[in-house]
Amino acid sequence: MSGVAKSALRLAGLLWAGLLLLPTASSAQSTAAHPPLWRVQHGTSTVYLFGSLHVLPKDYVWTTPQIEAAKQASDRFVFEVAVDEAALKDEKQFIIEHGILAKRQTLRGVLSGNEFQTYSAVLRHAGMKEEQFERFRPWLAGVVLGLAYLHGDDLNSLRGADDDLMDYARNHGRTLTYLESVRDQMQLLTNVAEPEQLKALKTMLVSLRGSRNQEQALLRLWASGDAARLSALLDAYFSRHPDAQDLLVNARNRNWLPVIRDSLARENGTTMITVGAAHIGGRNGLVALLCGEAYAVELVGENQSGQNACGPES
Repeated sequence: MSGVAKSALRLAGLLWAGLLLLPTASSAQSTAAHPPLWRVQHGTSTVYLFGSLHVLPKDYVWTTPQIEAAKQASDRFVFEVAVDEAALKDEKQFIIEHGILAKRQTLRGVLSGNEFQTYSAVLRHAGMKEEQFERFRPWLAGVVLGLAYLHGDDLNSLRGADDDLMDYARNHGRTLTYLESVRDQMQLLTNVAEPEQLKALKTMLVSLRGSRNQEQALLRLWASGDAARLSALLDAYFSRHPDAQDLLVNARNRNWLPVIRDSLARENGTTMITVGAAHIGGRNGLVALLCGEAYAVELVGENQSGQNACGPES
């Protein structure tokens, strides 16, 4: 179950907004991708901000000359959380402690017959056994359901842009630091009351069929480099769930801001900070927070070099 746990750690929070932000493995790549990249400079320090999709179609080519240059220039890389053997071990222990229903409790007892049939059919197709998945708590059931529905054939090989950047940093001897611990992230999933978890799971069960088009739209916008439209789409996903957005995105952005400030205070240092795409744009995104503190933020990329990301200067 390591592939499920690895992806659950960074993806599952969006369950509470009734979302499945997982691009499908079958998405064909017909044009070159150029996802947006931001640069913040302060004195002799530079920070690159990059919004990742945590799961991409297999063999998807997403990097650009601008991202390659940022990678090569960076002596330090910052990610949301470590993804290594120690992290996976901690995830599994968290799932054992907080992801399994008490004895004699099952999802079959709280889902309707049709809901449980849909749920079990997806997970059986992915090779899971009913005696395991029928005792998942609703938050874990939703995570596994979303992954199994869209990636049932390759749950153990899911990769995103951040995985590629982690590999690059490790292989080139760069410093890696992390914004949160495994427990920090997974604890977010249990901060939601169980009735709300169950409601989100039921919403997911009836929206599975429509998820593929939604995810392909997200992937296309991310790959297009249209930062404004990407932010609008992500904000729209949360429009009916402002509390979830504040818990899962906005509050964490505020918690991460001191790390970015420290990175911008490093003399002659260049840092590449990679987080989920939902954290970058929007009124409460990292770009807006930095603009609000009078840092100069610019988009870097095709036809974007030097473009002011903070709007018209006052």
